[in-house]
Amino acid sequence: MCLAARSSDDNPIATNFFCKRPGCCDQHEWCKFWASVGECKQNAEWMEANCQVSCNTCHSARDEQIQNLKVRSPEPRTRANVKTSVALRRKLLKQRIENKKSKKGQKHSSPKKKAKLQNPKAQVANTKVKVQETIVPRVHEPAAIHERCRRIQNESFIMADLMWRENLVIPTEDNTGRTPLSVDDVVRSNIAHACVPRMDEAECERSLCYNLYYRTMDGTCNNLKHPLRGAAFRPYNRLMPPDYDDGLGAPVASIKQDRPNPRDVTRNLISSRQAVLHHEYNALLMQWGQFLIHDMAKTTLVPSAKCHVCQNISGICMMVPLASDEPNEGFKKEGCIRISRSSAICGSGNRKPRQQLNENTCYIDGSPIYGSSVADQKKTREGNTGFLKIQKFNGIKTLPFDTSKCRSRENCSVVFLAGDSRVNLFMGLTSFHLLLTLEHNRIATALHKMNPKWNGERLYHEARKIVGGEIHAVTYREYLPKILGSAFAGTVGEYHGYDPHVDATIVNEFNAGGFRFGHGMIQEFYPRLDRHNRNTSFGGYRFVDGTLHSDHFVFEGGVDPVIRGMMFTPVKRPQRITTTVTEKMFGSTDLSTINIQRGRDHGLPSYNEFRRLCGLRVARVFDDVSLCCAFIFQS
Repeated sequence: MCLAARSSDDNPIATNFFCKRPGCCDQHEWCKFWASVGECKQNAEWMEANCQVSCNTCHSARDEQIQNLKVRSPEPRTRANVKTSVALRRKLLKQRIENKKSKKGQKHSSPKKKAKLQNPKAQVANTKVKVQETIVPRVHEPAAIHERCRRIQNESFIMADLMWRENLVIPTEDNTGRTPLSVDDVVRSNIAHACVPRMDEAECERSLCYNLYYRTMDGTCNNLKHPLRGAAFRPYNRLMPPDYDDGLGAPVASIKQDRPNPRDVTRNLISSRQAVLHHEYNALLMQWGQFLIHDMAKTTLVPSAKCHVCQNISGICMMVPLASDEPNEGFKKEGCIRISRSSAICGSGNRKPRQQLNENTCYIDGSPIYGSSVADQKKTREGNTGFLKIQKFNGIKTLPFDTSKCRSRENCSVVFLAGDSRVNLFMGLTSFHLLLTLEHNRIATALHKMNPKWNGERLYHEARKIVGGEIHAVTYREYLPKILGSAFAGTVGEYHGYDPHVDATIVNEFNAGGFRFGHGMIQEFYPRLDRHNRNTSFGGYRFVDGTLHSDHFVFEGGVDPVIRGMMFTPVKRPQRITTTVTEKMFGSTDLSTINIQRGRDHGLPSYNEFRRLCGLRVARVFDDVSLCCAFIFQS
């Protein structure tokens, strides 16, 4: 494709330009910027001819030389020539005209502004050049800045420092030209069709400077070579092909009946009142694990209202029958354990195997606090400021209430709103949400004092960036070394720089299987302690009483007693699952049975298939089971 060397939207030139005297002018609106990034030396001829004021090269009587230099010297490159439609060019031109009009209005209102002279028409050679097609940089990311970001994007170890020193930081994410998804889009589709949409487009060039310095809300463009890797609203990866009974989507053992009943497995092998504690680590280790997996993964479930009878409903509901000697009266009253299926990605499960969606980004980026889309971040952000929403209720600071859950002004339950809807699952989890939200606001306040000219966007994303770094630090310095023990060094090792060939997408087997080991770390009871580490007047709480009961949080002392109580509680080793979780979870369900059935729902292959994948021999009796995980809690 051939275009004129310069067109109306390549390198815009101001209608007015600044002159101290004839022959001493800035004839382009970006002269000061170009000078600040070193163009006075790198492109000396053109800059001396057109940006004398900014480059401090004013001389007397140089008109003839200036005109000659204009013709033979190229302008500083602001961006590659672009292929644009007539409509887009007109749109950009209209925006520039409006911007110039607004600038003129500002100039007339300020008597201190120096007089401007009319810029003579530039002499442009009517030549044609072959150019590479690219995406038009957004209007509010100036082309010169965009091009500078493009030039330094491979300098991974010094890029952030260069962007900071050269004022290349653009704190606004531009999603023009694509249709990003939000949680609301997923919910609407799930309610209407019992399936969820997936995000299949990303555009990294338009917001290149933003993408190089900040994380996008939905995780796209973290990997510029593979921009959808690790992004939200994408399917999980798999280590092995799914194992469905019909090859498409029927849960394992729903047709073939070749696996034991999940509830029987729970009762006979998994559930136990005995707790083996590790006295060197406390219960915050368990709680961080829950927050961490919520940061990396959230699987959409079919609405429970669609799963209201004790029978398998294709694609919607799974029923776990009960044995004749079932001891749990609550389960017997229901007649079975009903489990909603994970929602299928629309189009999967019919002609190709059923696949599940991850609503959150796979990156450790604070998704539970901020959300995983630009639309969702508005729910927790305080307008256009750099702060997150916080309210004061009953004398304590809390997360904002989700008013959509209120039946009326007088009938409103305590349900918190956060970047992840699971915030109310457990008081310990809620505490971490609030703690990190307050930390964001503390950082934003400090940044505002140090940089009073920063706008809300800059404050918000800088604070978000720092909080994300804190979450990384806790995960890699505190959590993983304690979980992996002596295997940490060989499994994780040292950081050697960003590798675009690594796919950050969470694998289905890890989310639906492996990381659920943390449920074995849940304990029956947690204390609440005052500032003197004594029991509060409200006392401690059973785990089941701390689930889906945010009212206890706001009426019984807030976050501090909960955190202190976990600090002084030794962590439980993840060997068996406490009966609180297997008999009383959420009123009348069994989390262990759900875990087993969820693996079958997602088509996870059998344990022996994973042994084969890892080069281990097939286990036929329990004595054959490898002690592959004996390193947990060993250092």
